[in-house]
Amino acid sequence: MTKRYLVTGCAGFIASRVTEMLLDAGHAVVGVDNLNDAYDPRLKHWRLARLQGRKGFQFHQLDISNLDAVTALFKSNAIDADDKPLKKSLLPPW
Repeated sequence: MTKRYLVTGCAGFIASRVTEMLLDAGHAVVGVDNLNDAYDPRLKHWRLARLQGRKGFQFHQLDISNLDAVTALFKSNAIDADDKPLKKSLLPPW
């Protein structure tokens, strides 16, 4: 079954590879990255260029700490999500 996934930090080392694997498996990916300069931004732009143009990939440059931007992103994209892990993470650990 094809799903649409949200991958944050999609221009980073690990998340770019996860994005490639999801696309290779036939899924759609909404990739998000703020393209900051935590390390050489040229690497991030190179990885992003490899993803852009691939069928099923959509990129949004935004900072996930910006609640309004994230809310707008979710409103404009149907993203398959399992909220069970989120609900569990909100429970007291004891």
